[in-house]
Amino acid sequence: MRPEALPPLPETPGVYLWKRGEEVLYVGKAKNLRARVRSYFHAEGKARRIAEEATLLEFIATRDEVEALLLEANLIKAHRPPFNVLLKDDKHYPFLKLTNEPFPTLLVVRRVEPDGAKYYGPFPEAGALRRIKALIDRLFPLRKNSGYPMKRRRHPCLNHSMGRCLAPCAGLADPEAYREVVRQVEAVLEGRVEWVLAELEAKMREAARALHFERAAEIRDQMEALKAFFSTNQQAFDPELGDLDFLGFARAGALAVVQLYQVRSGRILGRISRVVEKEEASDEEILWAFLRGHYLEASPLPPLVLLPFPVEEKEALEALLRRRAGRRVEVRIPQRGEKKRLLELAERNARLALETELKALEKRGDHPALKALQEILGLARRPFRIEGYDISHLQGQARVASIAVFEGGRPKKAEYRRMRLKAGNDDYEALEEAVYRRFTGSLKEMPLPDLLLIDGGLGQVRAARKGLERAGLNLPLVGLAKREEALVLEDGRTLHLPLTHPALALLIHLRDEAHQNGLRYHQKKREEAVFRFLEGIPGLGPARKKLLLERYGGLSALREAPLEELARLPGMNLKVAQALKEALKEAGPAPA
Repeated sequence: MRPEALPPLPETPGVYLWKRGEEVLYVGKAKNLRARVRSYFHAEGKARRIAEEATLLEFIATRDEVEALLLEANLIKAHRPPFNVLLKDDKHYPFLKLTNEPFPTLLVVRRVEPDGAKYYGPFPEAGALRRIKALIDRLFPLRKNSGYPMKRRRHPCLNHSMGRCLAPCAGLADPEAYREVVRQVEAVLEGRVEWVLAELEAKMREAARALHFERAAEIRDQMEALKAFFSTNQQAFDPELGDLDFLGFARAGALAVVQLYQVRSGRILGRISRVVEKEEASDEEILWAFLRGHYLEASPLPPLVLLPFPVEEKEALEALLRRRAGRRVEVRIPQRGEKKRLLELAERNARLALETELKALEKRGDHPALKALQEILGLARRPFRIEGYDISHLQGQARVASIAVFEGGRPKKAEYRRMRLKAGNDDYEALEEAVYRRFTGSLKEMPLPDLLLIDGGLGQVRAARKGLERAGLNLPLVGLAKREEALVLEDGRTLHLPLTHPALALLIHLRDEAHQNGLRYHQKKREEAVFRFLEGIPGLGPARKKLLLERYGGLSALREAPLEELARLPGMNLKVAQALKEALKEAGPAPA
């Protein structure tokens, strides 16, 4: 779509829909429709692609940015556009609903409706929801079995006889007493347990003073049940934290995990976790999609929300939360202190959840990077085992081939290998030799890879192909050029992918693993050479050798080190330093 084909756009808040024919490609919101939409034609990446693929733009002006945010969420749910971030497990977590009627009841529901009722949740764990509802049903005499809306009954049910219902359906409940029960239930669901306990304790003392000992004992049992429930079913934290939500974020390629923790009265009530798989979406887009979806329904809302990093729509989010909560709600990105540590806790747990998700994908052979590689390279099957090859040398000598192995998109370090090569200074010959020996020598019993990754350009790729042909094999391979991080195909084509692309991110990781595997070999050889040289020098025991190796790494750095510096090292002295310098001088400038 060309900029001149755009309809006249107002400079007001609203929602815009990029469309290709009747298909909605993307739904977005804006504080200024004209500025936001026109920015697509000057952007790069996904925004530019959307504008190029679209044939039509529609927009809806709104009164403010919060109204635009609500409309955007509804349109995304209705159309599920391919360029928007959609949560992978976009299921409806359960809520507890306190109905809007003269004698409310407590229900478990999956959707929040604009019916005037009070909703509490979402509850990420159905078990936690069942436990808290069972507690409320047992301790607070709300009506239970007379339907919604309430149906009149001639006689009260068994719950009334057991003291678990005031029986409003049979006309036996005092409206004021029932409202007091409802207030206590609301306080429990909002996490204000201390307030409920204080009120119950006052009533217990009042009953005891009036010599109503059975009633006082009932209230005491109710208090103990509340204390026991909230001490065993909620993780204690810092009471000074009060009420807040904090979020964790972790990402690997196209896959991301967002987690939200709810803290009420200093206790962690629960955690909501969502998985997102979106190749071109930024971290900010993914986080915003989660925030928008969660806070359009979540209740009750805390006065503080802690984010792991800034989002452009922070002001719109605060306005939405303020409107829904009826009071100020602050959105903050803490930089230090206890709240910063909360975010670090959330990030660690998000990374653990991401690891779990990736492992599950590996077992199914469904890693997003592997799917992308199959499509990009036109492979007949999805590559499960990929081997990466790197050639390195130590100061022109000891040329070594390093092999790193990934299976299911993850390193399999037990199968990393290295081999000393006979080839001289020609990298192409070295690579051909390495590939040939991998499939004909002592490593031939290892499983055949589905794809070979070669560190280098077209010359290295063709050298690796020669090695495969000599070994009598025809396996797919691809090169990765270091300077541009571009994929090099055998026909000479070069593919440039965004650095965030899951396929490229995976191959870079594999290439780096192969390179580090080779470096570890050279480091080991260098250390062996240093230890051999230091062996005959008087006064240098194991501790001093280790110190010199850690400090200087090799003999070249030791030669350049001043005598006074060596003598001042912990455990060293001038005499030993002089002996070391004499030995280095006699050895000459040979590399080590």
